[in-house]
Amino acid sequence: MTDTAPQTVLKRKAEAGRALSGDAARAPARQFGQALAKAAQDMLKLPLTVIEAVDLRASLAELPERLSERSLLAVMEGPGEALGLVALSPETLASLIEVQTTGRIGTAEVTARRPTRTDAAMSVRFVDRVMAELELSLAADPAITWAGGFRYASFLDDPRPLGLLLEDTAYRVMRVTLGFGVDGLRRGTILMAVPAEGRGRSPARSDGAVGADPGAAATTIEWSERIEAAVYGAEAQIEAVLDRVSLPLSALLALKPGAVVPLSNSALTRVRVEGRGHRFLAWGRLGQCQGHLAVRVNLTPPEDGEAREAFEPAAETLARAPAAEPLPALVPEPVTAAAGQGPENVADGGAAPQGPVRALTG
Repeated sequence: MTDTAPQTVLKRKAEAGRALSGDAARAPARQFGQALAKAAQDMLKLPLTVIEAVDLRASLAELPERLSERSLLAVMEGPGEALGLVALSPETLASLIEVQTTGRIGTAEVTARRPTRTDAAMSVRFVDRVMAELELSLAADPAITWAGGFRYASFLDDPRPLGLLLEDTAYRVMRVTLGFGVDGLRRGTILMAVPAEGRGRSPARSDGAVGADPGAAATTIEWSERIEAAVYGAEAQIEAVLDRVSLPLSALLALKPGAVVPLSNSALTRVRVEGRGHRFLAWGRLGQCQGHLAVRVNLTPPEDGEAREAFEPAAETLARAPAAEPLPALVPEPVTAAAGQGPENVADGGAAPQGPVRALTG
C-alpha cells in the first residue's frame, strides 16, 4: 500500500488536469457555447461570438486556479444533491449588466470589482436559461448525465469557501471564451464546473424515450406510494355554510344568546360546502340521516347566478352600513330552524320549509 498509494494519487492528479481530446471533448463544450449564444440573443438581444470552447477535467483543489479574478460565482444545484459552479468573468458580468440597464455594451475598459448580490440577481435568469438550453441540446448525448439538471442555488463573491462547499471529487470543466457585441471586441469567459460522475437522467433513445435506471424507477414508485399514503391519510376539514349575512357593526356588537339572525329562503336547500380558506367545493342540501343533521352533496353547482350570489358577502363597508334595530325585533313571526328541529329527511329529498328562516343562537 505504501508503494501504490502515492502512484494512485499522482495518477489521479495527472488525469484531472489533462484536457480531453476528440469529439467527446469538443461536443459538450461546443454545445455549451451555443447555449450561451442562444440565451443571450433570445433574452437580451445580445450578440455573442464563441471564440474558444475547452473541456477539461480538474480536481476540487485546482478549480480556484482556473477562475478569472473577481469572477461572479454562481453555485449550482443538480441531480442527486450534486453541486456545481458557473463563473462569470468581470467582462462577461459587465456585459450582462450593461445590456440590461442601458441596452448596449459599453466601450470603456472593464475594471474588475467585487461582485454584489445585485449582480447575482441580474444574472440568475440568464444562467438558468443557459442551463435549460444546454439540457435541450444534450438531450440525446451521454453528457446529459453529468451536465444536465443544474440550476442556480446561491452566490459567492470569493472562491475560498469552494473547498468547503463543493464535494472533493473530479470535475468536468467547460470554459468558453466569448466576444460580446457585433464587433466582438470585448472578450470574456464563462466557466462551468460540475462533478464528472454524472447523477442525472440517461440520454434520450432514438425513439424519443428517456433511458431509465431500474433502481431509480423503483425508488420513484416507492416515493410515490409513500406520498400517496401520507396525502390520503391527512385530515381535510370542510364546512357546510348555510348562509352569509352582512350586518352593521352596531348589530354585530348587539349579538347575545337569544338574538335572531334572518337567513335567506334557500339556506336549507342550497348549502355551500367549503374547504380551507372558504374555497368552494360543492353545493349541498340540509337534512337528516339516522337522527343526525346531514348534508347531501351535489357536485354540480347550479347554473343560475342567484344561488351563487346568495353566498357572496355584501359589498357595503361597515362605515356605510345603516344603524340596526335590536336584533330580536328584526323579523316578526318567522319560521324557526334550530338544532334538532330542522326539516325531516331533507337530505333524502323531502320538502324544505318556505318563507323566512331564522337561526337561534345560544
